[in-house]
Amino acid sequence: MFANVFAFELRYQARNPVFWVVFTLFFLLTFGAVSSPNIQIGDGGNVNANSPAAIAEITIILTIFFMFVTTAFVANVIVRDDESGFGPMVRSTRVSKFDYLIGRFAGAFAISAVAFLAVPLAIFIGSLMPWVDPETLGPNRISYYLYAYALLALPGIFLTSALFFAVATVTRTMMGSYIGVVVFLVLYLIFGALTEFDPDLMTFSAYAEPFGGAAYELLTRYWTASESNTQMAPFTGILLVNRLIWIGVALLALAFAYSRYQFAERGLSARQVKKQDRVAKKLAKQAPQLTNALPAATPARASWVRLITRCKFEMQQVFRSPAFFILILIGLFNSVAALFFVNELYGTPAYPMTFYVIEILQGSFTIIPVIIAIFYGGELVWRDRERKMHELIDSTSIPNWAFMVPKALAVVGVLLTTLLISVVAAMLVQTLRGYTDYELDKYLAWYVLPLTVEFASLGILSVFIQALSPNKYVGWALMMLYLVATITFSIIDWNHPLFLFGQGINVPLSDINGTAVSADGAWWVRLYWGLFSIMLAIAAHWLW
Repeated sequence: MFANVFAFELRYQARNPVFWVVFTLFFLLTFGAVSSPNIQIGDGGNVNANSPAAIAEITIILTIFFMFVTTAFVANVIVRDDESGFGPMVRSTRVSKFDYLIGRFAGAFAISAVAFLAVPLAIFIGSLMPWVDPETLGPNRISYYLYAYALLALPGIFLTSALFFAVATVTRTMMGSYIGVVVFLVLYLIFGALTEFDPDLMTFSAYAEPFGGAAYELLTRYWTASESNTQMAPFTGILLVNRLIWIGVALLALAFAYSRYQFAERGLSARQVKKQDRVAKKLAKQAPQLTNALPAATPARASWVRLITRCKFEMQQVFRSPAFFILILIGLFNSVAALFFVNELYGTPAYPMTFYVIEILQGSFTIIPVIIAIFYGGELVWRDRERKMHELIDSTSIPNWAFMVPKALAVVGVLLTTLLISVVAAMLVQTLRGYTDYELDKYLAWYVLPLTVEFASLGILSVFIQALSPNKYVGWALMMLYLVATITFSIIDWNHPLFLFGQGINVPLSDINGTAVSADGAWWVRLYWGLFSIMLAIAAHWLW
């Protein structure tokens, strides 16, 4: 029975859109870090991009990011049946508590491990790209990738899976699990800040740091570039003990979750019964009330109401999605870290003025709206069909535009909201660093509005591709090809803004000159691709 439950959970999570969007996001981040000088994960240094040291550093850093993903998989195991109403039915069968709970945890952990394979795969493929300087690469050895994945990544993924599985068991909500992730991350960052620069605490940190990064750094602290390019840190001593300690912590968390989980159905408490009785008596005493007649609806008014209602509905579906929450957290984590630690401009400590903060956001956060535009373009177009509701909807008197237009507008609204969230985070960082002249007009004019237009064009392209595709996975694959092609063409200088769809013009920002350089040309290019996007939206409407 354990094997059956494990296989079911593995199949279910593999069909979950969260798996595919996470695999794509981590692949693109890692691929860009290896193949492009514009994206960096870690401090890099003067070692090869595919050296054991670089692979280990990228793996450890992304394992920390990945805790948001493992939480989505393992917490879903706990809350899914109860939210869908199938929990009592499943628990009434002959399946045992161990098979049910541990089998599903094992399936969720396995799919997390599979999703993280995107990282070594991206490093390997990125190192094979023809535009990468061969002087920055070394030989690709499978032992480097196996070492980093099996000894550094998997224990970290198992630890976060078990910890937040236990949190989900106690809270029984996805939100409670995500709050646990945020608390854990804050404590981890505080721990790192307190121990990083204290030589007396380095050995303690090597044992106590949960992802093995401090232990690996201590072992390789005085290695030369040649040693880092050709040798892996010996998996003995501090590093081995560190991994064993935290695997033990993970097993204790898993045992705690197993002991806390109530497999039998629990009835209502006396307090809940009394509350239900009070509500029922209150409703029984209320006299029925007549409602006023509704005002006569005109066709124009009905159309506007229909459009607004559908837009709200489509946006709510996105905001309630776990994948959206994960993407926002990853983007904010990356951008806030960059805003805190990237403190120099042209070798001089920089005051966090708005133009400088915007440039950092453009480099650290904008990959998230791109993924959202592509992912939810497919989700919004195919949701009704996947739930077998499209025939019922198509049989109504509602015109096609009432479905297609709100979906496109919902993508734009979600992208706008995403950028506004990043602005709030940036202003919070400015406040913490002692800067209070927030200049909201510059945030809107230089960052929010231009990028909303550019990402909206990408979202409409995604909707158009999905309208043409036989299923959403083909549409996602085509959009991934578009992204990879865009990155490739930009690296080899085939990046004329009038040839590559949605390609904008880089506008240098200055506190003195503002956007005086290239701003007019950039808006003409946005208008050019915006009009093209409108044509694609009309075509998607016809193809609906």
